[in-house]
Amino acid sequence: MRIDDYKPKQNVTEKINGEEVEWKNGDIVLISSGTASGKSYFIRNKLEKLADQQNVNILLLVNRKNLYKQNKEAIDNSLFSRIKVELYQTIENQLNNDEEYDFSPYTYIVCDESHYFTTDSGFNDNSDDSLQAILGLQSQIRIFMSATGHVLFSYIKDQYRHKLKRTGNKIWTYSIPIKFNQITSLSFYTDFYAVEKWIKRKFNKTNDKIIYFADTIQKAFELHVKYDDSLFVCSKSSSKNRKYLKHVDDDQVESMVKQNRFDCKYLFTTTVLDNGFDLKDEHIKLIVCDIFDVDTMLQCIGRKRFKNDQDKVHVVLLNRNNRKLNNYLNSVQMKLDEADAFIHGGVEEWKKLVGKFSRKSNYIIKNNVSSDGKYISKKTVSRVKYLQAVATRDRIKAMLDQNRETNNFREETGGRKESDAYMMYISNLLHKNKITLIEKLFEQEELCSYLETIVGKRIYKDGQKQVIEKFDIKDYRGRLQKDISQLQSYLQSNQLKYAIGSFPDNRKKLEDGSNNPHKGKRYWLVGKLSG
Repeated sequence: MRIDDYKPKQNVTEKINGEEVEWKNGDIVLISSGTASGKSYFIRNKLEKLADQQNVNILLLVNRKNLYKQNKEAIDNSLFSRIKVELYQTIENQLNNDEEYDFSPYTYIVCDESHYFTTDSGFNDNSDDSLQAILGLQSQIRIFMSATGHVLFSYIKDQYRHKLKRTGNKIWTYSIPIKFNQITSLSFYTDFYAVEKWIKRKFNKTNDKIIYFADTIQKAFELHVKYDDSLFVCSKSSSKNRKYLKHVDDDQVESMVKQNRFDCKYLFTTTVLDNGFDLKDEHIKLIVCDIFDVDTMLQCIGRKRFKNDQDKVHVVLLNRNNRKLNNYLNSVQMKLDEADAFIHGGVEEWKKLVGKFSRKSNYIIKNNVSSDGKYISKKTVSRVKYLQAVATRDRIKAMLDQNRETNNFREETGGRKESDAYMMYISNLLHKNKITLIEKLFEQEELCSYLETIVGKRIYKDGQKQVIEKFDIKDYRGRLQKDISQLQSYLQSNQLKYAIGSFPDNRKKLEDGSNNPHKGKRYWLVGKLSG
């Protein structure tokens, strides 16, 4: 079986089941399905065949230059194609220059990786412009495709379902549930040194390959410098990246785009590869991602295409504790409060909230500079930024609310609270019952090594402090736990093959016949469980 032949149990073509012939001009089509579910196959084959019969053309919009190159090459290899590939940014640049983009040559406008409109809005002020231009079209069939487009799709359904009904049009929705069977393990980390240690232990074979998606270009670059057998990739479109571009091997990147694989052990990249770009290599064994946005993280994981059911990947994510989640939640809510004040009361109401002379920035409220760029600056609220902020706020609240319920259950059943809202949310999202915090794994190994040295030995009060410190169990507020029942509960809950208990020393004499100085005192005893 060739890598290209591997398909999920259900694909987009089967889901649509020929209904594309019923779509009519003015309709909107929403396709929600995971990576490798045949979205591109449907467009390049079924839809293009229909367009050829109708003697019309397709505009395929993508959001990344590497994805543009991949699609362009695939389409250019055809003797004749009805599809033109374009970047969203090309449309946005024309709109910003007071030029209209001409959609008239196309009957089908296909927005691939359409979550771009919302997920990129955090650093792109113009995605709102291209989205509104496309949604404003009345003579084309607009198709939005994404594995993580729920925010955008909900907005379109809410805002356009009744509008389309009045014109005799409709929204067609096709959804295939995303499965994560190919993820063989899910782990988290708090410090990257633990990941490096884990890689040395588990992924040390010559053929093992690792992808690391970095939240910052600086982090990706530093790791590239540290590891010789690596490739570094970042966006060329951002002026902020200019000093890093000389470290990007263009030939290797070009080869990766064409062959869908990289030839070194490590690929250190920013989210420039998060969308649509395929890596079809069974030697990719580990994907590490420290991106906080859940949808972007899912896109990063989806870059690996699988050869067959035996082709698996391990996923490691940067953990965020509950304190960090709460801080981020407060920050997002503050931005939304400011945006709401601006929406309902304009600049004056916004200034009342932030202060008359405040220089605080708010990425949701953007400046629309006039064409001369000098004197007039009209503030507006970006719809896509607002939508994304609301979605982020609601998702974090869901994480914390679910964790609160879980912690209540833990306490009711004799357990203790954990600051693991993010880990539990992601594990549920990816349908993984077992997760690992890598630092905790190493800590447990060290603890077991220590316990092995004291098995069968009586430990009195003066030695119990060291045992407590070796366990290093802390409660929800960071307080060190000292009760032996808590130590035993830890061993049981983590399925460590040791037990610890407290016993009275009733011996009068020691084995050498001398008096027992500990008579009547209690001691701790560690035992090793069989099996």
